[in-house]
Amino acid sequence: ILGIQPDYTGLRIDPCIPSDWKEISISRKFRGKNFQIVIRNPNCVQKGVRQITVNGKEIQGNLIPFKIMQDDNTVVVEMG
Repeated sequence: ILGIQPDYTGLRIDPCIPSDWKEISISRKFRGKNFQIVIRNPNCVQKGVRQITVNGKEIQGNLIPFKIMQDDNTVVVEMG
């Protein structure tokens, strides 16, 4: 449901949630790295990622590549 999936080259985020969920916070560990993930749903959609920022920088797509991961990561996912 939260769509946080390990991938060979990184961590993929592709949530499918109830439209009335406005915001979700998740702590996750992946390959020894810590992630604080916030999924925001301002448009009340069930699926679709509009934007992902990792440590303040926008990435393309919904895969966080391992090469940009730090020991501690802050991830903001905006659905839409």
